[in-house]
Amino acid sequence: MVHHAPAVGCCGPVETDAPLAVTINPEARVNVARSGAPIGTLKPGEWHTLAVTVVNDGFVTGPLAIEAEPVRGLEVEPPAHELTGEHRQETAFRVRLDAPTVVDVTLTFRALGALGGLATHSTVNLLLSARSQQ
Repeated sequence: MVHHAPAVGCCGPVETDAPLAVTINPEARVNVARSGAPIGTLKPGEWHTLAVTVVNDGFVTGPLAIEAEPVRGLEVEPPAHELTGEHRQETAFRVRLDAPTVVDVTLTFRALGALGGLATHSTVNLLLSARSQQ
């Protein structure tokens, strides 16, 4: 097992092999952080799964929503994921780039409808790249 640097969420570091870690604090505020796990290079036109570890210190139940700012040539398929109230859950979402390119996308994570984190803690920027196979 490869260990990566922990992502620092609202309530401390999250040990994970997933590229993203979401923490929900006791007040149900959502925070997201990038871990040290690699995303890798995507293949143009193919779906790529990005894992997310959720640490739910608020024991929140209901949908976990992921919203992406529109980026030309990028499709984001959010998870149909329900938070069960368990302390730790694993989920994922998928992305696809239409052509070889590099894009910067802003993702916002939400639970309990519009309730987000403080300031921009519920958002994360990801740099995604797609290259053709040579």
